[in-house]
Amino acid sequence: MRVLLTEMRRGEAKWAAALMGAVGVHHFTSEAPGDSDWIGWWNQTSLHVQLFAVIVMGSVMSAAAAWGAGRPFRHRTHVWADAAARNGWSQALLLWLAAWLWALIAYAVFIAVAFSRTSAVSDVSAPAWAPLLLGAAMMGLEIAVGVAIGSALPSRVVAPFAGLLWYSLFVFVGFVPDTPLAKLFPAIDEFWSSEFEPNSTRMLIAVVWCLALALVLTTLPALRRRAALAPRPLALGALTVVALVAGSTLVAFRTPVPDSYWAVRKEQPAHPLCAASGRTKVCLWPEDRHLLASARAAVQTVDSSLGSLAGLNRGFYASGLKRPAGDTAELSLMSPAVSRAELTDGMFTAALPQPASSKCPPQLLDETGGYPDTFLFEAVVRARVGAPGEYYGDKFGRALDRVTSAPRAKQDAWIEQAAKAIRACRPVPELPR
Repeated sequence: MRVLLTEMRRGEAKWAAALMGAVGVHHFTSEAPGDSDWIGWWNQTSLHVQLFAVIVMGSVMSAAAAWGAGRPFRHRTHVWADAAARNGWSQALLLWLAAWLWALIAYAVFIAVAFSRTSAVSDVSAPAWAPLLLGAAMMGLEIAVGVAIGSALPSRVVAPFAGLLWYSLFVFVGFVPDTPLAKLFPAIDEFWSSEFEPNSTRMLIAVVWCLALALVLTTLPALRRRAALAPRPLALGALTVVALVAGSTLVAFRTPVPDSYWAVRKEQPAHPLCAASGRTKVCLWPEDRHLLASARAAVQTVDSSLGSLAGLNRGFYASGLKRPAGDTAELSLMSPAVSRAELTDGMFTAALPQPASSKCPPQLLDETGGYPDTFLFEAVVRARVGAPGEYYGDKFGRALDRVTSAPRAKQDAWIEQAAKAIRACRPVPELPR
């Protein structure tokens, strides 16, 4: 323990961890809840923390570990190190563990800051720990690669390339996410709404893979230099087998398309949170109960605006919730701190009918200048309820005015008939005169 603390004090990793800690705290405190897709959702918070730690901090700590591993060569003390009573594997493990512990300290600070921000928004306390364990294990693997590179190529110029190697790998995986590399070297950059939760089994297998491979990599410096006390073959063989089995298992798992490789869908809640007003209803996941007050206000606004109009969707269910048959629609929530105005606008959008068949071609309308008739229908509904809508030119505006300037009874009749036509994949009826 004393030797480890000495290495932590004198090693270069402490400066890298301090720098990353300052950058990370700024990153996790600078974003406003309303502009964030993670502040308020525990799963997204854990994913956000591990992503920053793996891609940014892990790459920098890998470079710092490579620099530290090359220290005996730069100071010409590697001959003494190879003849020491402590074998080469133990020495590499010491460097690895010292850098990893500094990274974990900074990681713990990130977790505390990010969790405090989410707890200030969310009314539940259900942190997701599996992604965080995977992030810690991935950083251990990145640092082990840095130790191996720094021992094999102990140059001041080469050390930073350990970090660039990892960053380049993550960029490549981001463009080709379906490769086995994405399963073996995960930095999970995904959006999970409340309908998903971590696939803990796969993540724990990945943790075993990362740590086993990291321990194997720390034996390479001693094996390459043929140190006086080489690693024990039995221990090295056992770790290699564990790494091979865990890695092969990860590659063998199939991705549940279109879902995430690292997530599973939650079971349907026994009692979703619902708010109703008149003919309109909205239901949320229990984890989103902090949005219930805004949802109640939004559903009242939507119900009073739509009034007695028929043919529009009046039941809104958060993504993943089971919807009953009828005029219901999915309500997508892209932020855990969505405002009342955003919820209202989202319900107005979800209220619009959709064709029954996904193969329905767009019905172009000459009166609008060749735009699909669904564009005009949405503009009419939004104008009717006083919500902002898109404008597509003067000709489109004249067609919109023909509907909105008609008597209320004619407007209602046209909207209801158009809604039926859109669902049936037919053109909307002739515009009122």
